[in-house]
Amino acid sequence: MSIPLLSGRQFTDQDVRTGQRVVVISDGMARRYWPGEDPVGKRIGTGRIRRPEDWFQVIGVVKDVRQVELTADPRPQMYLTYRQAGFFPAEDLVVKTEVDPATLAGTVRQTVWEIDKDQPVSNIRTMEEILLQSIARQRFSMLLLAIFAGVALILAAVGIYGVMSYSVAQRTNEIGIRLALGAQPSDVLVMIVKQGSLLIVLGLTIGLFGAYALTRLISSLLFGVTAKDPFTFGAAALLLALVALLACYIPAWRATKVDPLEALRCE
Repeated sequence: MSIPLLSGRQFTDQDVRTGQRVVVISDGMARRYWPGEDPVGKRIGTGRIRRPEDWFQVIGVVKDVRQVELTADPRPQMYLTYRQAGFFPAEDLVVKTEVDPATLAGTVRQTVWEIDKDQPVSNIRTMEEILLQSIARQRFSMLLLAIFAGVALILAAVGIYGVMSYSVAQRTNEIGIRLALGAQPSDVLVMIVKQGSLLIVLGLTIGLFGAYALTRLISSLLFGVTAKDPFTFGAAALLLALVALLACYIPAWRATKVDPLEALRCE
């Protein structure tokens, strides 16, 4: 499974049923039972200990892994070699390959049946499928949130564009006078965009504070990033600012095309 080894060693062919019973434990288990110590060489028991040979010797420590969900914290766990375990049947077989694993389903079945033709082989899945299935609920929820966020972004852009267009239309006479008195089109563009930018800054400030306050609601849907990730907040704010500036720029650009003579007749 490519779980990194932190200390000690992995299982070898020498770890057979008649040898010293050995176990590899997770880093979380090592910290829980041997805090501040090296657990390699220590002993651990499973179930009732009747004889000295019932003890397992710790031979290695590996990194923690999540067993069920990516959102769940790793639990302390240990790994036994199937040659020595003896008290539970092997139910899952993991095959590692350098090609597309989905193409090997038939080969895996045939290989198992060559050993035991009556052995049922079912529920063959790739690790990617298992991973996607474990976060299916979170992915669906985030998809809905993304759709609603996209609709909200479009509505916000249309709203800003409408407000700025109305504001420009109301100031057509003023813009005409400014142009007639020698104002450059770029001056008019900057004036209108600046007016819109003040609204953008105010809206972003209120929105960021509101989003920060509601981060608890989406924390269970996230993995590998915190609900208060500064990069995510910055990227979202930048996207909203760019969309809002574009919505302001179009009416402002149209205002620079106003004919001063036509604008003066608008009143």
